[in-house]
Amino acid sequence: MMSREFFYWDGRTWLVRLRPAVRKDERPTHVTLELVADNETRVVSCRKDEWDVPQPDFAGLLARSVAAGASRGVAHPSGNSAPDSD
Repeated sequence: MMSREFFYWDGRTWLVRLRPAVRKDERPTHVTLELVADNETRVVSCRKDEWDVPQPDFAGLLARSVAAGASRGVAHPSGNSAPDSD
């Protein structure tokens, strides 16, 4: 499945499409998804069997996603990890 649309509770419509890049060691089991709405783009990696179902857990995918261009586990330039939400 190449792309899907989700209508989220906050009133936004999210277009979710597959990204061609997947971590080398995860290629057999995972997909990378790009979530796009209005002025926001997010990215999440998930198991193929989690995405290839009639009703994927979109809220869960969105909750685990990061802003496009961000990376989990990469230290902030100051040497600290990015701050958590207050």
